[in-house]
Amino acid sequence: MSSLQKHSQSCPLCAGKQIGLHRWFDVDALKADWQKGFGFEPFSRLGIEGVAHQFRCFDCDLRFFDPATTLAGDGEFYNELSSRFSWYYEKDKWEFDVAAEILAGLDGIKRVLEVGCGQGHFLVRIKNRYQVKGLEFNPQAIADCKAIGLDVTSEGMATLGEGSFDVVSAFEVLEHLPAPREFIEQSLRLLRPGGYLLFAVPDPEGYFTEAEKVLLDMPPHHVMGFSKKAFKNMEALFSLKLEQVHQEPLRFAHYKSYLGNFLAPPPPPRKPSFLDRVLYRLFGHQKERDVELKRLAERVTEMQMATSFQGAKDKLVGQTHLVLLQKQ
Repeated sequence: MSSLQKHSQSCPLCAGKQIGLHRWFDVDALKADWQKGFGFEPFSRLGIEGVAHQFRCFDCDLRFFDPATTLAGDGEFYNELSSRFSWYYEKDKWEFDVAAEILAGLDGIKRVLEVGCGQGHFLVRIKNRYQVKGLEFNPQAIADCKAIGLDVTSEGMATLGEGSFDVVSAFEVLEHLPAPREFIEQSLRLLRPGGYLLFAVPDPEGYFTEAEKVLLDMPPHHVMGFSKKAFKNMEALFSLKLEQVHQEPLRFAHYKSYLGNFLAPPPPPRKPSFLDRVLYRLFGHQKERDVELKRLAERVTEMQMATSFQGAKDKLVGQTHLVLLQKQ
């Protein structure tokens, strides 16, 4: 059983003491939401109970759940997600194309490491131009990478040589890690002088800030949140220079998810009325007609969403932002 405290002692990124309680969530409610939305709830197996508290550091602007080591998911959790949902290791992420273009514009890039490479979708894009290596702890994902000829291992970053890479990349990884400072320090150790960190994370100021809760943006999935201000503050913390910042445009799939937080749920099935029974006796096929009406309503809703999406793209911030930081 985890003991979820109400007050964090210090920031896991900058060790600052200016900490404020940001949000909190009842774990029993999260269990029910996960069971309904994903078909399983991971909290019981992980021993997470009580209330999950998220804090904000006013020194560096990191948002973090604490104690993150207790709240973060494990390998079994991620294997469960990826085996249930094919979209979990998305093949065509926005950040993959942007990152590949950024690398093409940098001089002297030969060796690229991706930490948390999943099924290798980014490494496949760049393997013909660079010497690439991936680190991953999901056994099935490692097997998938090896099957297509990628050099991917479950070994830790500590096993790799100092200064052995020109770029260390991590896409949608930092937000999962309970110890972000240690990860960044290890990444810098692996970089040669003047090398680059290439990170993509969910933007905590993106479109989903309007939602009451986003299950995949909280424990046991995400335990950290990095704003643009947090990345800028890393310059002083780690002798880095923030060279580029890119923001993902709003995607239609994310827009539908966003609207889903405000649409009323469908009414529960009702008992047929006397009129319903009379109509069924006269014409039959009442159930089939109800199904067709539901499909028609869904198509109309999709059309309305598609129409309003064009205007929403200029007002809502997309889900992910990507940064390029250079080692000084």
